[in-house]
Amino acid sequence: MKKLLTFCFLIAIASPSIGFSQSGLTKEEKVQAMYNLNKKIVESKNFNFIATWVFGDDKRSEVAEDANAITINSSTIYGTLSTLDANKPSIMLKGGLENYNVDFNDEAHEIAISFKNDAYSATLEVKPNGIAFLTLNSQNNKTITYKGFVK
Repeated sequence: MKKLLTFCFLIAIASPSIGFSQSGLTKEEKVQAMYNLNKKIVESKNFNFIATWVFGDDKRSEVAEDANAITINSSTIYGTLSTLDANKPSIMLKGGLENYNVDFNDEAHEIAISFKNDAYSATLEVKPNGIAFLTLNSQNNKTITYKGFVK
Protein backbone atom coordinates (compact mmCIF):
# COMPACT_ATOMS: atom_id res chain seq x y z
CA MET A 1 0.00 0.00 0.00
CA LYS A 2 2.89 2.33 0.82
CA LYS A 3 4.40 1.68 -2.61
CA LEU A 4 1.10 2.50 -4.32
CA LEU A 5 0.78 5.81 -2.44
CA THR A 6 4.40 6.67 -3.24
CA PHE A 7 3.85 5.86 -6.92
CA CYS A 8 0.67 8.02 -7.05
CA PHE A 9 2.54 10.86 -5.33
CA LEU A 10 5.36 10.70 -7.88
CA ILE A 11 2.90 10.67 -10.78
CA ALA A 12 1.09 13.70 -9.33
CA ILE A 13 4.35 15.62 -9.04
CA ALA A 14 5.69 14.64 -12.50
CA SER A 15 2.46 15.21 -14.47
CA PRO A 16 2.61 19.03 -14.68
CA SER A 17 6.22 19.02 -15.87
CA ILE A 18 5.42 16.44 -18.55
CA GLY A 19 2.53 18.59 -19.80
CA PHE A 20 4.63 21.74 -19.99
CA SER A 21 7.56 20.07 -21.70
CA GLN A 22 5.48 19.75 -24.89
CA SER A 23 5.34 23.48 -25.62
CA GLY A 24 4.19 24.92 -28.97
CA LEU A 25 6.27 26.50 -31.68
CA THR A 26 9.22 28.71 -30.82
CA LYS A 27 9.16 32.37 -31.81
CA GLU A 28 11.56 31.71 -34.71
CA GLU A 29 9.36 28.85 -35.96
CA LYS A 30 6.29 31.11 -35.85
CA VAL A 31 8.12 33.86 -37.77
CA GLN A 32 9.32 31.34 -40.36
CA ALA A 33 5.81 29.91 -40.76
CA MET A 34 4.31 33.41 -41.24
CA TYR A 35 7.02 34.30 -43.76
CA ASN A 36 6.48 31.05 -45.70
CA LEU A 37 2.73 31.71 -45.83
CA ASN A 38 3.15 35.31 -47.04
CA LYS A 39 5.82 34.25 -49.54
CA LYS A 40 3.44 31.66 -50.99
CA ILE A 41 0.67 34.29 -51.23
CA VAL A 42 2.91 36.80 -53.02
CA GLU A 43 4.44 34.18 -55.33
CA SER A 44 0.92 33.33 -56.54
CA LYS A 45 0.88 36.78 -58.22
CA ASN A 46 -2.79 37.02 -57.30
CA PHE A 47 -3.36 38.45 -53.81
CA ASN A 48 -5.13 41.16 -51.86
CA PHE A 49 -3.82 43.90 -49.63
CA ILE A 50 -6.38 44.77 -46.95
CA ALA A 51 -5.79 48.08 -45.17
CA THR A 52 -6.60 48.60 -41.50
CA TRP A 53 -4.97 52.04 -41.00
CA VAL A 54 -4.13 55.02 -43.20
CA PHE A 55 -1.30 57.50 -42.46
CA GLY A 56 -0.51 60.82 -44.10
CA ASP A 57 1.38 63.93 -43.04
CA ASP A 58 0.83 63.92 -39.27
CA LYS A 59 -2.63 62.34 -39.30
CA ARG A 60 -3.80 58.75 -39.12
CA SER A 61 -7.10 56.95 -39.09
CA GLU A 62 -8.37 53.43 -38.68
CA VAL A 63 -10.28 52.25 -41.76
CA ALA A 64 -12.83 49.54 -42.44
CA GLU A 65 -11.21 46.42 -43.88
CA ASP A 66 -14.16 45.57 -46.14
CA ALA A 67 -13.98 48.95 -47.89
CA ASN A 68 -10.18 49.25 -48.10
CA ALA A 69 -8.78 46.46 -50.19
CA ILE A 70 -6.89 46.20 -53.43
CA THR A 71 -6.28 43.15 -55.58
CA ILE A 72 -2.97 42.67 -57.32
CA ASN A 73 -2.57 40.00 -59.95
CA SER A 74 0.24 39.36 -62.35
CA SER A 75 -0.40 42.44 -64.48
CA THR A 76 -3.23 44.55 -63.00
CA ILE A 77 -4.37 46.27 -59.84
CA TYR A 78 -7.84 47.30 -58.75
CA GLY A 79 -9.56 48.38 -55.56
CA THR A 80 -10.44 51.34 -53.38
CA LEU A 81 -8.58 52.84 -50.43
CA SER A 82 -9.66 55.61 -48.04
CA THR A 83 -7.64 58.79 -47.74
CA LEU A 84 -7.33 61.46 -45.05
CA ASP A 85 -8.40 64.20 -47.49
CA ALA A 86 -11.95 65.45 -46.92
CA ASN A 87 -12.11 66.67 -50.54
CA LYS A 88 -11.15 63.25 -51.88
CA PRO A 89 -12.17 60.64 -49.27
CA SER A 90 -11.05 57.64 -51.32
CA ILE A 91 -8.83 56.69 -54.22
CA MET A 92 -9.52 54.08 -56.85
CA LEU A 93 -6.58 52.05 -58.05
CA LYS A 94 -7.10 50.24 -61.32
CA GLY A 95 -5.23 49.42 -64.44
CA GLY A 96 -2.02 47.83 -65.52
CA LEU A 97 1.15 47.44 -63.49
CA GLU A 98 4.55 48.57 -64.68
CA ASN A 99 7.98 47.67 -63.28
CA TYR A 100 6.50 45.03 -60.96
CA ASN A 101 9.35 43.69 -58.83
CA VAL A 102 9.38 41.34 -55.82
CA ASP A 103 12.32 40.93 -53.45
CA PHE A 104 12.28 38.08 -50.92
CA ASN A 105 14.71 38.63 -48.04
CA ASP A 106 14.80 35.11 -46.59
CA GLU A 107 17.28 36.05 -43.88
CA ALA A 108 15.21 38.96 -42.50
CA HIS A 109 11.86 37.27 -43.33
CA GLU A 110 10.68 40.36 -45.22
CA ILE A 111 9.08 40.79 -48.63
CA ALA A 112 9.28 44.00 -50.67
CA ILE A 113 7.10 44.57 -53.74
CA SER A 114 7.40 47.64 -55.92
CA PHE A 115 5.35 48.68 -58.93
CA LYS A 116 3.90 51.63 -60.80
CA ASN A 117 0.53 52.30 -62.34
CA ASP A 118 -0.92 55.33 -64.09
CA ALA A 119 -1.18 57.53 -60.99
CA TYR A 120 1.18 56.11 -58.36
CA SER A 121 4.47 54.45 -57.70
CA ALA A 122 4.04 52.00 -54.86
CA THR A 123 5.97 49.91 -52.38
CA LEU A 124 4.38 47.08 -50.43
CA GLU A 125 6.49 45.72 -47.55
CA VAL A 126 5.46 42.59 -45.67
CA LYS A 127 7.16 42.34 -42.27
CA PRO A 128 8.09 39.12 -40.40
CA ASN A 129 5.00 39.36 -38.17
CA GLY A 130 2.68 39.45 -41.21
CA ILE A 131 1.88 43.16 -41.03
CA ALA A 132 2.15 44.88 -44.40
CA PHE A 133 2.73 48.54 -45.29
CA LEU A 134 1.65 49.98 -48.64
CA THR A 135 3.18 53.35 -49.54
CA LEU A 136 1.74 55.24 -52.50
CA ASN A 137 3.60 58.18 -54.04
CA SER A 138 1.52 60.25 -56.41
CA GLN A 139 2.83 62.13 -59.41
CA ASN A 140 2.54 65.41 -57.48
CA ASN A 141 4.80 64.01 -54.71
CA LYS A 142 2.07 63.33 -52.14
CA THR A 143 2.69 60.23 -50.06
CA ILE A 144 0.11 58.14 -48.24
CA THR A 145 0.82 54.96 -46.29
CA TYR A 146 -1.48 52.11 -45.33
CA LYS A 147 -1.01 49.47 -42.67
CA GLY A 148 -2.72 46.12 -43.17
CA PHE A 149 -2.02 42.57 -44.34
CA VAL A 150 -1.88 40.44 -47.47
CA LYS A 151 -4.30 37.64 -48.14
